[in-house]
Amino acid sequence: MMRGIVSAAFILAGANAVAYGLSPIPSETQPSSGVSANCQQACTELSTVFGSALHYPGNDNFTIWDAKQQEVHPACRVEPSTAVEVARVLDILVHHWCYFSVKGGGHSRNPGDSNSVGGVTVDLDRMTQVDILKPGNRARVGGGATSYHVYEALDAHNLSFVGGRVGTVGIGGFTLGGGTSPFSNKYGWALDNVYEYEVVLANGTIVNANETHNQDLYFALRGGGNNFGIVTAFTVRTFAQGPVSTTTTTYSQNQTEQVLDRIYDLFVDETLTSDPEMGYDMYFTYASQDDSFILSGTQRYGKPVRDPAVFRAIDQIPTVTRSTTISSMGNLTRESEPLGITRHLFATLTVLPSRSLLTQAVKIFEQEVRAIKSVDGLVPNLVSYALSRAAIAAMNQRGGNSLGIQGDQPLILILISTAWSDASGDAAVNTMTENTIRRIREAAETLVVAHPFLYINYASAAQAAEVFPGYGAENMQRLRDIQRAVDPQGIFTSRGLWSGFVKLL
Repeated sequence: MMRGIVSAAFILAGANAVAYGLSPIPSETQPSSGVSANCQQACTELSTVFGSALHYPGNDNFTIWDAKQQEVHPACRVEPSTAVEVARVLDILVHHWCYFSVKGGGHSRNPGDSNSVGGVTVDLDRMTQVDILKPGNRARVGGGATSYHVYEALDAHNLSFVGGRVGTVGIGGFTLGGGTSPFSNKYGWALDNVYEYEVVLANGTIVNANETHNQDLYFALRGGGNNFGIVTAFTVRTFAQGPVSTTTTTYSQNQTEQVLDRIYDLFVDETLTSDPEMGYDMYFTYASQDDSFILSGTQRYGKPVRDPAVFRAIDQIPTVTRSTTISSMGNLTRESEPLGITRHLFATLTVLPSRSLLTQAVKIFEQEVRAIKSVDGLVPNLVSYALSRAAIAAMNQRGGNSLGIQGDQPLILILISTAWSDASGDAAVNTMTENTIRRIREAAETLVVAHPFLYINYASAAQAAEVFPGYGAENMQRLRDIQRAVDPQGIFTSRGLWSGFVKLL
């Protein structure tokens, strides 16, 4: 579909067309806060083709999660409604050699990831449909849907899927990078619960990738991020699911070590983690209002049980606060923070199990945060949870994914997630985050529990070059080979037209 048109577009792009090993893109078309003539022309053509689905920044009611992305302005924003329309948009962008970004849910933290800097923002927000496929164990989900969209649609049929903890997270980026979920201990990560992808490739063709058709592309999309095309639909596993139980607890500072003991057990003790319904997320948060750090936990259970036995040991520890909600996933993820107001930064690392490291991590985090506590609106979190044995085993399903994670012991993910309110705090937050990750990694190396995997959806821009090497040399090379095969002009590479997020090349 459209192959001849797009081939002609590459010829018309002339010297601007990028290919591996050739000279860089001419400087006049590099992304900037301004708008190039290329993108002005692309927006004019898009306006003719898409009419009211094309918006210019001057009169566009558009908001996106992160304030840093909200602050940048594209040349225009276009809202395609189908894969055919996405292909037409891509054809026009390549023809004019205009930079672009693709927005699914829009939960990235860097300008250019999902809101273009002076290029075109391709917004998939009209592609949120959720169709349950007979006999009811699969659903086809539009590429612009969020976790909340899918949970809400499935709840009505007493079904669910491996979706996110936060309702505004888009299924696109979430799933292409991995997709950790409250249901992961039972079903694995989201990428291992996708049966088929509908993808618009760089040359405008629309293809399906699954276990038996376009198998290499199917493998690559299971962890390879946005390097291969624009995914316009996911066919995902669904399963019977009623209300779930979620309990949040907070503890006093003098209980930290006692609580960490029990958290570590929940992460690694097989007698506990073998309960497929359980999940536990740890949070260590700075509270600026009283200049203190709060250790809290979220107990998750896949059945409507108020006090599941798996949490009995940690429930013996007195809490400062405790709140239990039993409800559907749609209701639990319905609430969302205002968009475009708060600045965010994530960074991550993965370690082998170590109780000692948990103590060192919270101490390092506390020291680094205290050094920047004057930053306006500062809300930093150290978040940790386990990649369980069951989830790792699920990664062997359907031909395996590209993450390169193997073994029979759990891993522990650590996320440094910080929110703040003003650009004046950007440098301080970046420094704190980089120092914290570096020091925790050094501690892990000393304890011989460091692990190379970095979860792409939590990686900072400073960590981007480390992500794919962490998948292992063989997987990284295979991903690069697949990228070249499906995108020989390099449209989805760092030297192409969508250079945002984490790139293979």
